Amino acid sequence: MSKMKQLQEVVSNLRNLTDSIDTLVKSIAIGKEEGKEVNIVPDESPSSTVNENQPTLEEVRALLAEKNREGHREEVKTIIKKYGANKLTSLDPKHYASVIKEAGELV
Repeated sequence: MSKMKQLQEVVSNLRNLTDSIDTLVKSIAIGKEEGKEVNIVPDESPSSTVNENQPTLEEVRALLAEKNREGHREEVKTIIKKYGANKLTSLDPKHYASVIKEAGELV
């Protein structure tokens, strides 16, 4: 991979990180406006319900970045939009598995 491609990938990753941080900040602000206590540290109690089979944002991002590098940029955008989002960070986590499945089928 050329240095320029590596730099472009770093910039892309930084933009994605910025989007994620922006979403987090907005969520915290909305929670405070509604008078809710906002806890950004995950609850690790046994009563918390975490689906271990549910893909993470990082897993989805990695696969979509790979497909993007393979030349499937428009298809990746179409998949994200199909699930009601304009960018990956605004995609509802309940759609992660479906997005991974569809992106995995791109050849």
